[in-house]
Amino acid sequence: MEIDLERVQRALAHFGAAMEEAQRIVRRGPSGAVRIHTDDRVIELPITWAAAGLAAFALATMLTSLPMRREREEEPLGIG
Repeated sequence: MEIDLERVQRALAHFGAAMEEAQRIVRRGPSGAVRIHTDDRVIELPITWAAAGLAAFALATMLTSLPMRREREEEPLGIG
C-alpha cells in the first residue's frame, strides 16, 4: 500500500475549507428549522425535511455508483 502524504494533506485542507463553507451556508434556526441562505433569499425547512433530503441525496449518490448491468437470458431464435 502506498500513501501520498502530500496529497492527503491537500485533500484534508480542501475538506476543511469545504466544511467551513458548509457551516456558513447551512445553520440551524432557533425554532427547530434549518435556514438555507442563497444569494437572494433564505429557505427555511423543518429539521426532519432537511434530514430526509440529506438521506435521499446520500442514497441517490450510492445508487448511482452501483453497476446496473444485468445478465440477459438468451432466447432461442426458432431456427432449425
